[in-house]
Amino acid sequence: MRASTLLLCSLVMAIGACASHESVRTAYVGTSSMNQDQVEQLLAQNGFTEVTGLHKNGLDWVGSANKDGQSVSFDIDKNGKIHSK
Repeated sequence: MRASTLLLCSLVMAIGACASHESVRTAYVGTSSMNQDQVEQLLAQNGFTEVTGLHKNGLDWVGSANKDGQSVSFDIDKNGKIHSK
């Protein structure tokens, strides 16, 4: 009886563990769906100032700005990662 109780408990725990591996959805939808004001806010939060020429290029946003006292070109990929050049 004890062995069957342990087996049943193990089975219940295993099922619970499997249920916890569901796909998790997040609210993040990517920068390709952001409007220009939202992208400018993202840039400001990351230390970019004086943004110029901001526009979409496919799924990316591109433009120029000042970062750490230097003029840089940048692109923001669909995952929100900012690449300075």
